[in-house]
Amino acid sequence: MAEPVEVAIESALLARAQAFATAQGLAISLPNVAFTPPAAGQNVKWLRATFLPAPTATLPIGSGSDRYYGIMQIDVFHGQGAGELAPGRLASQVIDHFKCNTAVTKDGFTTRVYRRPSRGPMIKDDPWMMIPVTINFECFTTA
Repeated sequence: MAEPVEVAIESALLARAQAFATAQGLAISLPNVAFTPPAAGQNVKWLRATFLPAPTATLPIGSGSDRYYGIMQIDVFHGQGAGELAPGRLASQVIDHFKCNTAVTKDGFTTRVYRRPSRGPMIKDDPWMMIPVTINFECFTTA
């Protein structure tokens, strides 16, 4: 059974995030899935994915199209004491993995990253340091 567009978008983006984490040998926390962060340590790192959809936009009358868009945020967690460069490098790898025009498809719906992902400032989240990476996505559908 094909998923509804909203679910297909989230599923495709989360699958890409999981593939990145697996390729890097990292644990990843997914929305509403049981997760225990690894034991904290200076060189320990992991990811957290959050799906943040925005209200759907119906395009002008006669187009028969809707625009689904929002943010996929991937937070890079790194143990304290390693400085900012090590987690910054990992954040940059996430940005590259979701570079502008990256497209993912699920059940006939293609979702595209429409802007270069951006890195936020490092935030202390004891016992971790965290760098958020914001990924803007959109998907167009026709009626």
